Amino acid sequence: MDEEKPHLVLVHPGDRGNLGTIVRMAAGFQIRDVAIILPAVDRYHPIVVRASMGALFQIRCEAFHSFEEYRSRFHGHKLFPFLLNGDLRLTPENCPKEEKFALIFGNEATGLEEESFRSIGTSVTLPQSDRIDSLNLAIAAGIGTFLFASKNGLIG
Repeated sequence: MDEEKPHLVLVHPGDRGNLGTIVRMAAGFQIRDVAIILPAVDRYHPIVVRASMGALFQIRCEAFHSFEEYRSRFHGHKLFPFLLNGDLRLTPENCPKEEKFALIFGNEATGLEEESFRSIGTSVTLPQSDRIDSLNLAIAAGIGTFLFASKNGLIG
């Protein structure tokens, strides 16, 4: 993983299809570095590779035993954990402009542990109607990554 580039951090991803879809989306939005916090699904499982449409081999993907292990190695990135009730309601207008950022997403079923992640960086939420309780992980990661990639000049 490149210390100078933006990162996508997936904490305990549990669904192979979602992981592959997120990797494909990351490559499409020029995020070439994906950190996976264990335990997690096997990133080389055929379902992940198939869902990524081969994009898995176009990115730098690395597993870490804990978020702390990731953070100790990449301490220069501005952190943006995505929570259901984050402090920043992310829109195209207010999306932060940062040279080195890490977008952090939690497990499909449990999300990020609020007490551990609220206090790091700027917690982010995606505005949504009250008709649902949350978005699918791959969809949320796609929207958040698109906004950050657009605002920070990674895509046109």
